[in-house]
Amino acid sequence: MTQDKDRTPVAQIISTQCTKCKMELNHMVVAHNLNGIVARVKCRTCGSEHKYHPEKKKSSPRVARTVSRTLSARKVPVAPSLEEFTKKLKGKEPIPYGISGSFNAGDVIGHPKFGMGLVTKLSRQRIEVLFLDGPKTLACDM
Repeated sequence: MTQDKDRTPVAQIISTQCTKCKMELNHMVVAHNLNGIVARVKCRTCGSEHKYHPEKKKSSPRVARTVSRTLSARKVPVAPSLEEFTKKLKGKEPIPYGISGSFNAGDVIGHPKFGMGLVTKLSRQRIEVLFLDGPKTLACDM
C-alpha cells in the first residue's frame, strides 16, 4: 500500500479489488474521506460502486526457530559432577523411597528408577531430590 495510491485524486483511475467481480480491476475514484484518502471507488468493468479496499501489507516470511536457539534459551539444571555427588552420599545409608515414606533434608534415598539421591528441599507433599542426572521432584506423604 503506497501513500500516493491512497491519495489518488477524484475521477482518476486506480487499480484495486472489486467486491462484485472478485478480481483486481481498474476503478475510478469517487470520494475521499476527511483525511484525503480514497474512500469510495466505481468499477470500470461492472459499474458497481463500493468502498475502497487498499492493498494488504505483505508480511515478510516467518523464520523457523532453530533447535539450537530454542535449547540455548532454556535453563537446563546442572547435574553435579560424579565426585561431588559421591562425597555427599559417602558414609550414609540410603532410605528406600516410597510415597508413604517420611524424609528430611539431607537424607539419602534409594529410588528404584533414578538410583541414589540426596533430599534437598521439602514441601507439603513433595520432596526435591538431587540425583546424578539432575534434580527431580518426588511425591511423599508428610
